[in-house]
Amino acid sequence: MNLFRLLVKPDLYLDPGSGSMLIQIIIAALLGAGVAIRVFWKNIKAFFTGKKTSDIYAEDPTLVLDDDPTAVPLESTSTKE
Repeated sequence: MNLFRLLVKPDLYLDPGSGSMLIQIIIAALLGAGVAIRVFWKNIKAFFTGKKTSDIYAEDPTLVLDDDPTAVPLESTSTKE
């Protein structure tokens, strides 16, 4: 009978860790899609409206600015000399 048991489909079991992982995968996929839509929204909008993306001001979302807003100005504005 043990040989017959190997040929029959075994009972399926999902433990709580597997369910938790599936929920995390679904949430990550939804959030990833949301971020992708937000980053490429102007391109998506241009595709459906028929405008060229060069006509629309496209800002690079990955642009790194060299300016540090917390930096102290190099020139002193005080009147002391």
